[in-house]
Amino acid sequence: MKAKRWAAALFLAGLLLAGPAAEASLWPGLASSARDKSGAFRSPYLIDHGYNETFAGNVNAAIAREKNSFLDELEKDNEKVRTEGWMIWHEGLIGNFVTNSQGITSIVLVEQQLSAGEAHGKTFAKGLNFNGAGELFDLKAVLPNLTVDDVNHCIELQAKKRNFPLLPAHRVEELPANFYVGKNRVVYAIYQQNDLTPPEVGVYAVPIGKV
Repeated sequence: MKAKRWAAALFLAGLLLAGPAAEASLWPGLASSARDKSGAFRSPYLIDHGYNETFAGNVNAAIAREKNSFLDELEKDNEKVRTEGWMIWHEGLIGNFVTNSQGITSIVLVEQQLSAGEAHGKTFAKGLNFNGAGELFDLKAVLPNLTVDDVNHCIELQAKKRNFPLLPAHRVEELPANFYVGKNRVVYAIYQQNDLTPPEVGVYAVPIGKV
């Protein structure tokens, strides 16, 4: 079992290293080409942030927790059916940009899985948002006055603009816990496949405010 887990870890690590080579972002506000990236990340691990080792350590630890959790999930899935998985990442607002007075560093980790016999895989996206100390922060830290009604309005407005169908039970009852801050300083809520939209829409990123 340890050998299988080690092999899976090496496989996933190789795919993580391929992340920055991705040609385009899947959602708005994220780096879509090499020239848009800050150069702060490799794999998605931080390599430099004003020589702040504490910041780098905190960010790397948070990313490592997500990677290990994904490996655990893949291992459990493979006990039932052969499942392949990979993780990529996209870069949002980065704290060492001159225009970023808030010191926000935001990235999106994207997990994808495909099990044997399935025609379509599953995609899960998670935003990780750090302050200048490398500590994760929640939505209220950047949008303290946002209400649930505001979010529902944004969900419906975005669907109308992009001509996306919404599920009948698409209205939310709480503020989103999953979000990222784009390079355009817009805050986007992340909703997974089947949360608010039919599965063919995929992950649904909704602009809900600006920092």
